[in-house]
Amino acid sequence: MATLAHSEYLNLYRAARRRRLGKRFLGVIAAALALATMAYGETWLLEQAPRTTLECAVSTGVAQAIETAIAAD
Repeated sequence: MATLAHSEYLNLYRAARRRRLGKRFLGVIAAALALATMAYGETWLLEQAPRTTLECAVSTGVAQAIETAIAAD
């Protein structure tokens, strides 16, 4: 009888441990998916992001200077 009680306790402990490990594993998978989604979304948004005001001003100024220099020649 002592062996049977010990076996039941051991089986319950193993089942509880298996559940905890399963929950941790699912948590790690969910966190990895969330991070991957955030990283992918950030690169996707940055590729289609509008140009900043300073960048627009510099590129417009450079384009006008090049056009003026070409027109003067």
